[in-house]
Amino acid sequence: MQSTDRIDGSPHDEACANIDSHGTANSSSPSEGIRPATDKRRAGIVPLYLVQQVVAAEIARYGRAVREIHVVRTGCHYYTITTLTAREAAGHD
Repeated sequence: MQSTDRIDGSPHDEACANIDSHGTANSSSPSEGIRPATDKRRAGIVPLYLVQQVVAAEIARYGRAVREIHVVRTGCHYYTITTLTAREAAGHD
């Protein structure tokens, strides 16, 4: 029988250890990889019977700042709702 090392009662195989893992906590992201905040909010995947309530809630939340609302069918009577707002429109009431 082969001997296996055990860590906290579980078998440990050196061949399965992460050989090429780099510590991400020590590396920094390039500035061009970080995107600025957008005026776009996705409400998630919504069933057909809730589309009306989610659209009404988005309009109530953003009011006159709403620029566009996109409703796209994802399949099986589910939809994604994306709200585009204009921040500058909120100050021109």
